[in-house]
Amino acid sequence: MTTEVLGRQAVRRVRPVNRMRERVFFGGMALLMLAAVLLGFRMTYFPLGARPAALSSWVIQVHGAVFSLFLLLFLVQTALISARRVRWHMRLGLVAYGLAALMIPLGLVAAADQLRRQLAAGPPYMLDIDPRTFSLVSVMGMVMFGTLITWSYAVRRRPDVHKRLALYATLSMMDAGIDRWPYQAWGLSEGWALWIYTAFLLLPAMYDLISLRRLHWATMFAAPFAWTLHRLEIPLGHTHAWHAAANFMLSLSR
Repeated sequence: MTTEVLGRQAVRRVRPVNRMRERVFFGGMALLMLAAVLLGFRMTYFPLGARPAALSSWVIQVHGAVFSLFLLLFLVQTALISARRVRWHMRLGLVAYGLAALMIPLGLVAAADQLRRQLAAGPPYMLDIDPRTFSLVSVMGMVMFGTLITWSYAVRRRPDVHKRLALYATLSMMDAGIDRWPYQAWGLSEGWALWIYTAFLLLPAMYDLISLRRLHWATMFAAPFAWTLHRLEIPLGHTHAWHAAANFMLSLSR
């Protein structure tokens, strides 16, 4: 009898998911990420600023187009779930994961291409950081994205885990756009980029606490994973081991 009562109490403590709140949150996150990227690349890629895109490398053009398409697909996928078009979501998901599989090697090629062009241009370098060191930022981004998006595919039959890992896979790439926001025009230092990126990573955790009254285990893994690797990019990029890897990557891009 005692076991039965405890079982009932445990069931009552599990808070049911508010589907409307869930649709609003994930749809809102998709729009927020799209806005962050549009703002960051408004002058250098998207023709939304005072000058059109003028990129010196076809690799970067293709890289930007494929990543932008993935972000749009993420928005469409959240809209399909909101519209209860689960079958369409699953079919289009195959396209999205195929695109993700292309994004990882393409991101590495783009990193090597950027490294080659920056070294050829010579100093002053971006943020006064050696291009070999800075190249780890792009490579680490692909490590974060590749790990989380692959795991989200493996657990696609578990919607609560799948959607959080897919969200964090996309969030892990947001630093590229956030770093390019016009902080100086707003009277802010570029150090705000880290705080804003951190806030983006914390938004799903806040949603979990509001909707579930606890942190989902996928969030507990993905948020620290993305934040920790993001903070290790420059320190690890300074190492001799990474400079050797960057030189090897550079030799392959020639």
